[in-house]
Amino acid sequence: MKGSETGTVHRSVIAGVAISSVMFTVAGTPSILGSVASLALPVPQLFYYSKFGRFRGMIVFVVSLGIASLALRFLNYHPVVLHLFLLGSLGFILSEVLRKNYSIEVTILRSAVGLIVLGSLVLVYYSAVRWENPLTMIMSYISTTVAENIDAYAQLGGASDQIELLKRHSEQITRIFFGIFPSILTVGTLFLVWFNVMAGRALFVKHGMWYPDFGDLSRWKLRDRYVWLVIISGLLLIPPFTGVKIIGLNVLIIMLFLYLFQGLSVIHFYFDAKRVPTVIRLIGYFLIFAQQFVMLLVVGLGLIDVWADFRKLQRAKQ
Repeated sequence: MKGSETGTVHRSVIAGVAISSVMFTVAGTPSILGSVASLALPVPQLFYYSKFGRFRGMIVFVVSLGIASLALRFLNYHPVVLHLFLLGSLGFILSEVLRKNYSIEVTILRSAVGLIVLGSLVLVYYSAVRWENPLTMIMSYISTTVAENIDAYAQLGGASDQIELLKRHSEQITRIFFGIFPSILTVGTLFLVWFNVMAGRALFVKHGMWYPDFGDLSRWKLRDRYVWLVIISGLLLIPPFTGVKIIGLNVLIIMLFLYLFQGLSVIHFYFDAKRVPTVIRLIGYFLIFAQQFVMLLVVGLGLIDVWADFRKLQRAKQ
């Protein structure tokens, strides 16, 4: 009987390695499918790390990352191992944080901080090996990304005068993105953690595994006083001081991102109230994140909810 259970565990570990290897390999390819796989890459690591325990979970991670690296080289893709390593590591970080059974805010915040700290350590190590300033490496990465996007826009048939204008101001664009890099990093990490927490919950529930109960997320909202951070950060954009504007812009980007989630909670609330089918919900959420204009409307909805109280939460509280 014991041997049968051991064989089942071994088969499960092998299946975990196979699935994780495929996910790592797809995430390492420069394609739309690769971007989607990168977003969901921490989910299998979270699942197997929680299911098999720390030791077996690490084995699945290391072996699958090694297999994927070899597969990408065989396919003539240059694998960005550090990128895949950080994404996969979020699965371990989430598993450890979820065990503490924190609230949704603390879970996402602690996991995001853990990933940023780990990424910073990797950056410091990588810069030390190359004898290069970490900030210089970040600036170089942003500059390369801006140049690649301009070239991609040109290949898509963009207007020649606009392309020339972008090339002339590429250094200025790079400096702007370097200035708001802290908020871009924060927003990107928070979104990555949020997505994997939600996807992980669906996977764990499907397999009958324990997962923290975050309560009714359709009633989630920021405390009303946080709206002052939006107002103050907006006012900081007015003075003619570059440093003050950069600080204001970083805070504003982060706050608007948080109010995006408050707007999503309002939409989720009415989806539940109207019993909207799952397919329609998925299409709606896809449009929100795919269309910038729709996303801005949802951000506005979250801000207006501070005063309008669409879900009547204040009345219920009273």
